Amino acid sequence: MLSHKGLVSHDHGLRVWEQLYHEYWNVGLMKEVNEEIEGMMGQMEAHIKEGCSCGDNEQDTEFFRKLKSMVQRGIQAGDISELPVVEEALQQYFLRKHSHHPCIRHLLHTRHEWGWDRIVQIKRDGEGG
Repeated sequence: MLSHKGLVSHDHGLRVWEQLYHEYWNVGLMKEVNEEIEGMMGQMEAHIKEGCSCGDNEQDTEFFRKLKSMVQRGIQAGDISELPVVEEALQQYFLRKHSHHPCIRHLLHTRHEWGWDRIVQIKRDGEGG
């Protein structure tokens, strides 16, 4: 069980990214994604208040808020068109942060090997920033 709030937050985020990559998109999935994003936000806010030493800041929380807003808009409208935007945003977030963020790197090499494989593939194919 993870206890470090920043690690837990990023674990939620990696689960969302993985769900969006692998699962069939429907309103039910949007509701699950919304719950995971709520977990991301709550853990990250607490982590930052405690004093983060791994590089997380208010920009991370704001990023999660934007994702949550997009997903909630989709749930209210019964429209899954926000999901590819959320998936791409998470992919770029983890692609950008994995090399210098110890918690994300740890999760990618232990609990979310799929995410690490995807990052390697993106870099190899020249798709990501």
